[in-house]
Amino acid sequence: MRLRVRRAARASAFAAAAFAAGLFAFGFLNFCVFVWIAGVFGSVIAALVLALIDVILAAVFIVLASNRAPSAEEAMVDELRTMALAELSNDAQQLKAQVEHLQQQVTRIGEGISRVTSNDPLQIGLSSIGPIVSLVARLVNRKKEN
Repeated sequence: MRLRVRRAARASAFAAAAFAAGLFAFGFLNFCVFVWIAGVFGSVIAALVLALIDVILAAVFIVLASNRAPSAEEAMVDELRTMALAELSNDAQQLKAQVEHLQQQVTRIGEGISRVTSNDPLQIGLSSIGPIVSLVARLVNRKKEN
């Protein structure tokens, strides 16, 4: 991580130095063009022509900078992001369905346990299984004795 930060800082410093050198070069180029045009047409005309050239250059750079058409790489990244989000959404829906199914199963198990342990005579519950098991055990013991 530190190496990446150091490399990025170094690249930023070199980019800033290149920008400063380019800015000085542009300034001196403007000065040279001004002196040349001023020698031929006068200083007022030279200043107006140079200002017009600078405005045209600025407009060209603004148009180039505002070109928002995504590159092929950006389009690919956007497509991958969309696919990943769709996969995550699909996985979340499947997980939600599985949780709902599990919730239904737990509810059924709870209902089954409450039926087995209920005192309702119409349902076979543990309260009625106990006497039946006791009765079967006595019958088995009687048959063994006879």
